[in-house]
Amino acid sequence: MKGWNNIVFKDFITLQRGFDLPKNKRKKGIYPVVASTSITGKHNDYKVEKPCVATGRSGTLGEVLFVDSKCWPLNTTLWVKNFKGNDSKFVYYKLKTLDLKKYNSGAGVPTLNRNHLNAIRISIPDISVQKKMVSFISKYDSLIENNQKRIKILEEMTQRLYAEWFVKYKFPGHEKVKLVDSETEFGIIPGGWEVSEINRVANINGLSVSKKNAPDKINYVSISDVSTGKIDHQKLIKFDTAPSRARRIVKHGDIIWSTVRPNRKSYSLILQPDENYVVSTGFVVLSSKNISFSYLYQWVTKQEFVDYLVNNAKGSAYPAVSAKDFESAKIIIPPREIQSLFADVVDKYYEYKKFLEKINLSLSEKRDLLIENLITRKRLLKEQI
Repeated sequence: MKGWNNIVFKDFITLQRGFDLPKNKRKKGIYPVVASTSITGKHNDYKVEKPCVATGRSGTLGEVLFVDSKCWPLNTTLWVKNFKGNDSKFVYYKLKTLDLKKYNSGAGVPTLNRNHLNAIRISIPDISVQKKMVSFISKYDSLIENNQKRIKILEEMTQRLYAEWFVKYKFPGHEKVKLVDSETEFGIIPGGWEVSEINRVANINGLSVSKKNAPDKINYVSISDVSTGKIDHQKLIKFDTAPSRARRIVKHGDIIWSTVRPNRKSYSLILQPDENYVVSTGFVVLSSKNISFSYLYQWVTKQEFVDYLVNNAKGSAYPAVSAKDFESAKIIIPPREIQSLFADVVDKYYEYKKFLEKINLSLSEKRDLLIENLITRKRLLKEQI
């Protein structure tokens, strides 16, 4: 086919193992620290010039990241050391089509050995065709990125309001309320506020689906489908073919929190879910009662709560918390009217964020379909023919 070449992987790019950088060695800076699935922070130094294309080497395989800045890829990644004349964004798209998980060579911990990739054969177009493809597909990336910026602004607005009202205690009418040193683990709190365990204000794992009451199909979400603050994917599947862990029913206003590796912060607020929405038993589901779900969500996703979960996690290979850890966790309970005022404001932010996330999900699906069709030659641009 005109403009395409069939080559071995080693003639396409060169992959290099990332670099060690323990958390206690990281210093505040501007350069992204790239892990196997995402950017996990920033550092004051870098190892790789821009752009950086990386994928998971150990632990989690299959994700491919494009970082348009100098960065520090961790030793759990493989990064592209030499693009060999190929367009860097095209390389990123091409790697996404290769299903790198299937090249796992680890007996216990999933491991991607770059030497095992070198002999596979792939089809690559000439650089001029690569650039045309990238220009076409990148339009979707730009739209997604713009929406992500809007989502980040909404999240920051919510967090600032939460901090002002419930950390600094500058809530509406605070001038009329005295602070009380109540001998709690949280120190001074306003009068009329109280400290309680979460199981008093939320049901934990309240609803489940079984073979007796199951619908024919469910919208299923697994732990791998959830990142920090959002659901990246859901699958419409038949219940009789669903994983045995597909059991937890969730409703509007519920909060899901992955019990495994809480340091990864895999959680999300459920808003207007599709019919028959079910999540894995690897999640704890918090259903608010006698408390605003908006306030509860902010409480259980703040860093102090994450630290509490991490400190209570058990197990070395797969540290995990239990439902009891959530039930016994302490929470400050403001008066209901303050919670309602907070919800009146931030619920609008949540709704708009959900709207933008749905748009991005649709854009991502269309972009990924384009990548699959164009990069694997299932469909051609007119300019290629």
